[in-house]
Amino acid sequence: MQRKLKGAIAALAITAVVSIPALADTTPEDALDYRKAVMTALRGHIGAASMIARGLVDDDGHLVGHARGLADGAREMERIFQEGSNVGESEALPLIWAEPDAFAEAVTKMQEAADAFVDAAESGDSEAIGAAFRNVGMSCRGCHDRYRVQD
Repeated sequence: MQRKLKGAIAALAITAVVSIPALADTTPEDALDYRKAVMTALRGHIGAASMIARGLVDDDGHLVGHARGLADGAREMERIFQEGSNVGESEALPLIWAEPDAFAEAVTKMQEAADAFVDAAESGDSEAIGAAFRNVGMSCRGCHDRYRVQD
């Protein structure tokens, strides 16, 4: 468990440090791989935060870090779905690029929900944490329901 958690944290740290300054210099395949790495890091933080928020594992001060990881990843969302990066095997639907304004609005909702989750986690108020975490989940679901291939 700790190994997976450390891996997710390391992936997000790499994501935060290594950026794609110009996708014009990045192949569509590399852009896709980067997007998958960011989404994997987000999935790791959401999974870990969920276990803490539901009381399945002790917080031990880590919930704030996961919340911040989610917020950092949410800020990546507006740039990891660049035009031309819909190549290879991806769960991203072409609708993302067909509806850029609606997709940008969904990304903004995710960013706002993630920022509010950071505030709640920092407060330590379990009710606020639960409500904010549910809002993060709803923002993720709102995007996935419309813009992601369904399993």
